[in-house]
Amino acid sequence: MPQRLSPAAPRPRRDFDFDSFSLIAQGHSAFQLMWAGVSLGVFDLLHRRPRLPLPKIAAALGLAAQPARVLVVGLTALGILIKKGPRFSNAPLADRILVSTAPRSAVPILGWQAHIVYPGLTDFVASLKKNTNIGLARFPGPGKTLYERLTAHPALEKVFETAMSGLSRQANKDLIGAIDFSHTRHLVDAGGGDGTNAIAIARAHPRLRLTVFESPSVCRMVRRNAAAAGLAGRVSAWPGDLFKTPFPPGTDAVLFAHIFSIWSPEKGIRLLKRAHAALPSGGEVLVFNTMALGEETDCLLTALGSPYFQAIATGQGMVYPRTDYAAWLKTAGFSLRGRVIPLPFEHGVLVGRKI
Repeated sequence: MPQRLSPAAPRPRRDFDFDSFSLIAQGHSAFQLMWAGVSLGVFDLLHRRPRLPLPKIAAALGLAAQPARVLVVGLTALGILIKKGPRFSNAPLADRILVSTAPRSAVPILGWQAHIVYPGLTDFVASLKKNTNIGLARFPGPGKTLYERLTAHPALEKVFETAMSGLSRQANKDLIGAIDFSHTRHLVDAGGGDGTNAIAIARAHPRLRLTVFESPSVCRMVRRNAAAAGLAGRVSAWPGDLFKTPFPPGTDAVLFAHIFSIWSPEKGIRLLKRAHAALPSGGEVLVFNTMALGEETDCLLTALGSPYFQAIATGQGMVYPRTDYAAWLKTAGFSLRGRVIPLPFEHGVLVGRKI
């Protein structure tokens, strides 16, 4: 599994000016404006029919003139819409990521933000003080993590899995192009969600067998999705607990995609040691995650992702930098193969081989 790219250069720090202060202080309004644009179909409308005046936007959305004005003015001030004369269009990036049918649409991820992250982060300060995920109380049910609680909330569980699938679809094309799976026979996608990763990899590598190691409720989604994709014979589900249940027999590579952010360093190393014990000599583990490729304080996307893990998900994790993952792999007994592979959307892949 060659790694052919070096880490991306760190970005310059942003100055904290009054515009920055205003956007942060009223970030709740900024997000709700964008989410309203998604929910009401503003971006889909202007993708189909750009350069519409405000009255036609209001009519198409079924909004009265005043609320339509509040929405469109807000979106334009944020730069999400562009105004030329009396007419409005999507900004180029909005056309690429805020249109529901766009190949790299972020709409499912915004649904997770709106319905899960937004309510839970109300308790961020308390979560910092208590060093636990106080925001989880917003989702009543059994268990001490969001992932356990979601089993009691099927609608929210679907929102979550849809968002993770959307994130996976965005990143999968880059992952598949960066990793050579030609010497792998049986890849286990540990904590692989509803099978989106596994199905995409299986389609790209017809000789590869994949198993998604997930909770029983999510495994039911995996089986349905694999069958719908015509891959039930090559993509299977392995229900269990990543920390307790043995890995599937015959595993020769393990993929951890968006898993380690959930847990503390101690638990991350524990998972890697379990994978190490399950792999044959020469077996490989892939760590695929959002990560700071340079200095962690220079990466805005990853820094903004960490409060969710502290306040809601588990109260233990954060979005770790690549240097942490490299150290964990070595501690677990793996040798690093090459350098981190930097990918779009602040993602990276590290590959370790069992010594």
